[in-house]
Amino acid sequence: MSIEARRDQPVAEFLILTGALGSGKTTLLSNYLSTADTRDTGVIVNDAGEVNVDGAVIESDNRKLALAKLSNGCICCSLGNGLQDAIDELLAARESSGLGGLRRIILETSGLAEPAPIVRALSQTRQSDFRLRIVSTLDCLHLPEAGELVGQYAAQLAAAQSIVLTKLDVAGAERVKAATALAASVNPLATKITTWSDVERCRLIFDDSEVPSIPVPRMLFSANGVERHERMTIVLANWERPVSWLDLSEWVENVAGFCGEKLLRTKGLIRVAGCDDLVLLNGVGTVFSPPRRVRAEGANVEGIVLILRDISPTELSSLSNSASDVPPSLRLR
Repeated sequence: MSIEARRDQPVAEFLILTGALGSGKTTLLSNYLSTADTRDTGVIVNDAGEVNVDGAVIESDNRKLALAKLSNGCICCSLGNGLQDAIDELLAARESSGLGGLRRIILETSGLAEPAPIVRALSQTRQSDFRLRIVSTLDCLHLPEAGELVGQYAAQLAAAQSIVLTKLDVAGAERVKAATALAASVNPLATKITTWSDVERCRLIFDDSEVPSIPVPRMLFSANGVERHERMTIVLANWERPVSWLDLSEWVENVAGFCGEKLLRTKGLIRVAGCDDLVLLNGVGTVFSPPRRVRAEGANVEGIVLILRDISPTELSSLSNSASDVPPSLRLR
């Protein structure tokens, strides 16, 4: 890894809309497409079945929309060149229409998909400089049981910058409260969207100016009363003094390499020796965005939050200490 300064020129956004089967992804997307100016938006819809029902629904309501459909199974299991082909299809359609480039591409995944393989595939496309954002739905009416949580449900929630609670109008106050607690316990980094208004919900989900860009690990780890899940581990890793870039890179790469698919999310701000700014690390699974500098003035939050499944705190502590000659201290949530 190497530190990269943030570019000033605008880059197209790639938004992954994920969530469990039947949790309301298509409804959210349809509401957005019907209420917003989407002339510069392209949509890719993936359905796990042979017939892309969600794609047909979106297409029937939005005849002029730049749309590509992936019907060759769950996208994270059967990507191949499908994602590249779908992006190329959208861009070619825009070019032939004379409408110019796309400001945003939205990928609605199958409910069976995990985000990390999609992020990995996206990083290997010809257009890999997209600004990536991940949004996950959480169905308040049908919350996953404890045993179901650790599968793709946990991966979807843990990867998200924003978690959208759906079906609030029929779930009732107690289920909404339980869903909010579940979202906080799996991903303390994510913004929780709990508004009942369709218009306000779409604004909060799809307007990227609404998404916080800086994590707040210390504030997150001062919260009490959040349920812990037996197979989920959330820790804050931090160095007491500025760490060299070599030691930081070694630690991150070794931890990611050992954990593999058990590492769901990494995000945080670190003080690096010889750098006046903080460094932002941001990863989904084992795929990391280029580290970038963040102005340190007024910043009072430091550390890297890791969200993992099926790795005990004891196992992680042992791994962390062997991953680098200068390991961080670990604080368990």
